[in-house]
Amino acid sequence: MLLRTDILILKNVITFTAMTQEKEHILFDDIRNGDEVAFNKAFDLYYSRLCFFADKILRDFDLSRSIAQQVFVDLWIKRDKLMVTSLQSYLYHSVQNSALDVLKRKKVESRYLATLDKSETEEMKDLMEEAELADRINKAIQKLPEKCREIFVLCRFEELKYAEIAALLNISVKTVEMQISIALKKLRKELSDYQTI
Repeated sequence: MLLRTDILILKNVITFTAMTQEKEHILFDDIRNGDEVAFNKAFDLYYSRLCFFADKILRDFDLSRSIAQQVFVDLWIKRDKLMVTSLQSYLYHSVQNSALDVLKRKKVESRYLATLDKSETEEMKDLMEEAELADRINKAIQKLPEKCREIFVLCRFEELKYAEIAALLNISVKTVEMQISIALKKLRKELSDYQTI
C-alpha cells in the first residue's frame, strides 16, 4: 500500500516529466522553425550525454563524438521534415542506430578480412601497387612537353609505328625517334624510385 508521501513524490515525478516533455516539444518546434539559439540549447543540453551513451556501445570516444555530432547535423538539416514527439528520445534513438550501424559495419569488415587468405591479401597489395604505379606513370607522361607527349602516346598507347606517326604528324621518322628517346629518358628519371620500370 502506498503511503501519502509516496503518492506526493509520484505526482511530482509525473508533473516534472510532463513539464519536461512540454519544454522539449517547444524546443523542437523552435528548432524546426530554424531557431539557432534553440538548436544550440539542445546541443548544449544533450551532446555530452549522447557522446557517453554512444561510447557505452562502441567503446571508442572519438567515434562516439563523431556520431553525436552527425546526429545533430542531421537534426538541423532534416528539421522541417521530422515528426518528433520527444526530442530526447529522437536523439538517443538516432545515436543508438548510428552506433549499431558502425558495429555492424565493423563486424562485416572483420569477417571479410578474416576470410581473405594471405594470397588474396598479397594480390590486393599488388593491385594497389599497380594502380599507384599507373597513376605515377600517367602523371609523368602529363609532364612531358606537348609534342613529345603526343608522339609518345601515339607510339606506346595507340601502338602506331614510327613511320605512321611521322606521316600522321607530318614530321620525319628521325624526329619521332628523337622525341621517343627524350620521353623515355624523362620518364625513367621521373620514375627512378620504381625498380620495375
